[in-house]
Amino acid sequence: MNLRLFLALSLLICQFTLVFAQEELSWKDPLSVPGKNLVHGQGWPGVDYHRLPADAENKVRKAVWDLSRHAAGVKLRFNTNAEEIKVKYVVSGAHGKTHMPATGVSGLDLYTRESDRWLWVRGHYSFGDTIQYTFPLIADSSTAKDFDLYLPLYNEVTFLEIGVNEKATFSFIAPGNEDLPVVVYGTSIAQGGCASRPGMAWTAILERMINKPMINLGFSGNGLLEEPLIDYMTTINSSLYVLDCLPNLVRNSFSEDEVTKRILDSVRELKAKRPDTPILMVEHAGYTDELVNKDRKEAYQNRNELLKAAYIKLITEGVEELYYLEKEDIGLTMEGTVDGTHPTDLGMDQQARGYYSIVNEILN
Repeated sequence: MNLRLFLALSLLICQFTLVFAQEELSWKDPLSVPGKNLVHGQGWPGVDYHRLPADAENKVRKAVWDLSRHAAGVKLRFNTNAEEIKVKYVVSGAHGKTHMPATGVSGLDLYTRESDRWLWVRGHYSFGDTIQYTFPLIADSSTAKDFDLYLPLYNEVTFLEIGVNEKATFSFIAPGNEDLPVVVYGTSIAQGGCASRPGMAWTAILERMINKPMINLGFSGNGLLEEPLIDYMTTINSSLYVLDCLPNLVRNSFSEDEVTKRILDSVRELKAKRPDTPILMVEHAGYTDELVNKDRKEAYQNRNELLKAAYIKLITEGVEELYYLEKEDIGLTMEGTVDGTHPTDLGMDQQARGYYSIVNEILN
């Protein structure tokens, strides 16, 4: 057999092998199941992998609307005994950022729970027009497991399918039987910047720590305690509202009076419509370069002072179930950020741990 013929036959065999392997996979699209909402981490059903309902487009600023297309905090849950899980999907924006890797901006994260602990599942990935992840598992085929698949933090998912061997069991787990969610309204830090992967956003870490669902309403550069967003929050039956917008209220040129007004108005509206739902007011976590940048230190300290004064005023007015998390208790350290502001995975873990004690106390 000459070399050319050998190479041609080898290529043909590889093609047949690939086709055969593809035919063995059963692909699942959670958005194609009629009459069922199978997406978790959202306040409203039927919004694909987005974070605000369709009518918000005419009620919020364009920047907020565009960011609401990102799938931060959105996830899929399913049960399978497959020994390998494949995911293929398409995103609408650039895969990565200069200060945040593609695996965080546009990647996936898979977790499973064993007894009382969460286990991370390593995935092999390739980024192209269609992004592909393969999660190999050493599985007992007689025992199916539940999985949580976190979607990209800073990109819109326009198409997604999950593939498993056609002989494996597989079923999506629909929302509906969990506890009431914790709703977080915040900034780029709440959205997930700059975690290396979706499961390392502090909201996702905290979600696994408290074992309760979270809804991520973090909007990069645009967490401004705006009335339309507060209105939408009140439509979600929640176990806790978290207001963590001070980092954006430092960056924007709002007066002290305007910042105070937004804080007071937000809490009062939430309490007017959901009087029994606790609210957690959160200080600015600080800038980790504050020891060498006096202006930045004074800027966040000023906003924290305004927040504390507003909190005291609301308590004096008789507002109940109102809680407060201070900068020192968040615990972000000097090595915890990419750029002095946005947490690395270390910083995200520090923030989640800082939140845990008070959130756990409020909910229990």
